[in-house]
Amino acid sequence: HKDIFKKYVVGLILCYIKALSEGMSPITKKKLMPSIYALLDVCSDFETRQINAMIDVPSKTLFAPVFKSYQKFYQYHGQA
Repeated sequence: HKDIFKKYVVGLILCYIKALSEGMSPITKKKLMPSIYALLDVCSDFETRQINAMIDVPSKTLFAPVFKSYQKFYQYHGQA
């Protein structure tokens, strides 16, 4: 189901980025983070590049820390 769901993930993440740019409470952001990490986990490099191409520079600035924390704390790196 991951491959079928992938085409919708980009849109969901873009909605999250839009909400970040419009102002999101820290409590809401904290509660959404596990879901955003799970959505990012579904994305391949293609979808990640697609997201980066579709957002403007201020949105990239807002999304960069989210993506970096995903890479640092959530993304599987093949280590046990």
